[in-house]
Amino acid sequence: MKLASLTNVLVAGAIALGATATINQPSQAESRPGFYCDTSGNKPVTVYTNFKGVSEPWIRWTSNYFRDAGYNKLTRCQDVSHRLETYRRDRDLKFITVGKMNGQNVVCTANQVNGRCERLILTLKPSEDGVQALNNILAWRQASAPPLSKSNRMPYVDLRTHLGIPKE
Repeated sequence: MKLASLTNVLVAGAIALGATATINQPSQAESRPGFYCDTSGNKPVTVYTNFKGVSEPWIRWTSNYFRDAGYNKLTRCQDVSHRLETYRRDRDLKFITVGKMNGQNVVCTANQVNGRCERLILTLKPSEDGVQALNNILAWRQASAPPLSKSNRMPYVDLRTHLGIPKE
């Protein structure tokens, strides 16, 4: 009888300890800055957490256009979030723009204004407007800058200050 009581106490203690460890464990957003795929809502979202711990949604994944190619909303969120975080850590996320890579319209990185596409961020649907896609991705900009507009030249958005990357 005493062995059964001791077992119950040990099991209850282990459950309580596990719950405490889980509750006290910070989420990725709270623990360090960077990009990640947030799956807590009903649609995946690429989120950036800045050095002050403030999280901002960058891309809300709503389209299943690339599903037949093996890229559903969740897969794209995870892949693009990982790419953005890699580029940020490598200090290669200085400017973003739209362009072409492998014959497809893309959102990509550039090292300077009017520079060429360097690294892929995401592929656009064939008919998707690149400038509108940038405006959607850069929703966090709306409070501080007017939306990007179509002009004779491609837009280049300087992300260095926003992401804490020093300007050279």
